[in-house]
Amino acid sequence: MKLTMVGAGRVGTTTVFELQQEGGFTEIALLDIMVEKAQGEALDFTHGASRAPRCTIRSYGTDYNASRDSDMIIITAGIPRAPGQTRLDLLKVNVEAMGPVLEALGRVNREAILLMVSNPVDVLTYQAVRTLGWPTNHVFGLGNVLDTVRFRSLLGERLGVHGGQISVYMLGEHGDSMQPVTSTATVAGVPLKKFPGYNDDLVKEVVEQTRVGGAEVIAKKGGTFYAVAPSISWVVQSVLRDSKEILPISSLMDGQLGMANMCVSLPCIVGSGGRERVLEIPLSPEEEAGVKNSHRVLRESADAVGLT
Repeated sequence: MKLTMVGAGRVGTTTVFELQQEGGFTEIALLDIMVEKAQGEALDFTHGASRAPRCTIRSYGTDYNASRDSDMIIITAGIPRAPGQTRLDLLKVNVEAMGPVLEALGRVNREAILLMVSNPVDVLTYQAVRTLGWPTNHVFGLGNVLDTVRFRSLLGERLGVHGGQISVYMLGEHGDSMQPVTSTATVAGVPLKKFPGYNDDLVKEVVEQTRVGGAEVIAKKGGTFYAVAPSISWVVQSVLRDSKEILPISSLMDGQLGMANMCVSLPCIVGSGGRERVLEIPLSPEEEAGVKNSHRVLRESADAVGLT
């Protein structure tokens, strides 16, 4: 199995390190316009290779031919979000920067599964779907996987349980209009609202912490990647191992909840075929309205930069 990572910054390299340790890929190609930095990262990975499952990791600068025959491509490259800047503020500059990257990848690939991580991820995923013309189940974004991981982690901390025991989602936009889904939430099978320690104010606080979590980390340390890498790996491993995880990835809507022509996060079954099925889980009227509002916000943003 071969992986191409487009972007050797902190998110890309932290993710490669995690994937190197987990195993499953025999080759990882790093692509980045910062050629010497990417070469140094590849050397660093190589120096530690004897303590990880066998995998060749090399840097190829901007030679997109190196991505040929990749089973999976991850894009983390882009202009990073500055303190106080929303993900949607990044839209115009990153749409312009992403165009040549997608065109270069499309010239040498047709069968790969592409995972978009760069922000604003929903609109950039939509751009990738439209630019590449690949099967829509092969092109999707990290979307609200990260927000869901944050939500479960923070809620678990407050309830005194492991976050992996909590089933709760953030859906819609990976950004300001993200919609928490708690009406069907459970903790080890127990409805969230009946779990010891639950109260409405606690959940409201955790939702707000989740919404601002990325911006808070960026303000304090300049970037967020330790939570991002395992979130990316969760998606990658579901494809690699065909484990059929249900993950809130961002993918093209085609009538789900009345939404179309935009990538939005809903729970999806993810396996070796990529996005294998979109699930329309039960939502309260407020939650459904929130997801649809995310779709409207993202569609208006895409229209503003000419992504029809």
